[in-house]
Amino acid sequence: MAAQAHRAGLHAIAVTDHDTTAGVGRAREAAAPLGLLVIAGTELSCNIDGDEMHMLAYGIEPDHPAIGGVTERLGTLRRARIGVIVDRLCALGVAISVDDIQTPTGNASIGRPHVAEAMVRLGAVRHIQEAFSRFIGDGAPAYVPSRGPDVAEAIDAVHEAGGIAVWAHPRMDDARRFPRLRAMGLDGAEVLRPSLAPVTSSALEHAARDAGLLVSGGSDWHGGNPPLGSWYVTHRHVGALLERLGIPID
Repeated sequence: MAAQAHRAGLHAIAVTDHDTTAGVGRAREAAAPLGLLVIAGTELSCNIDGDEMHMLAYGIEPDHPAIGGVTERLGTLRRARIGVIVDRLCALGVAISVDDIQTPTGNASIGRPHVAEAMVRLGAVRHIQEAFSRFIGDGAPAYVPSRGPDVAEAIDAVHEAGGIAVWAHPRMDDARRFPRLRAMGLDGAEVLRPSLAPVTSSALEHAARDAGLLVSGGSDWHGGNPPLGSWYVTHRHVGALLERLGIPID
């Protein structure tokens, strides 16, 4: 990943794996000889009013006990969730077991993409997109919502670990919650991302700034195509966020 980012001309990347900080150290080791900055982070699964919400933690101490306590609990919940998903798939006639689901070496965060990959290997679906659309995507028959801490607890944990808390990939109708979450300590909102139409991105950015939030952006890259670095943000977009983190980027 570090080598790809360097080849793409990126100056910095943020490692924000879901519910774990395990990849930060390895990324920094690989990035150091290249002069590439790695911002330590994670993406915490949490909830607000019973709805699932993802919270990006930027600039944290990856080994801080406040974050470790949350990620350890979320890891247990993730494994339990996968078990329920597998049970539902079996009830739908998909021949799959928990043992069929594999994660890459060193990946401490099992999730639906790994279930989808197993379904492709087993011949249950033709591709990952089909696994999500027919079986495990939001609202599909084998979908199981993730459970996590209340958003206020997640924000507090991020701050205790020295980081800033940013709402990951909010939708336009989520903007109504920006002022309330800002009052709870939310620092920013991710308003720039590849799948968002420019007009929607602009509207989200205005709503976030009106609520006193920092704005951020990210490619949400999970490997594969499009390659890392094909979409990026500039200092103009996220300069205030980097300044809050004490990161000088020319």
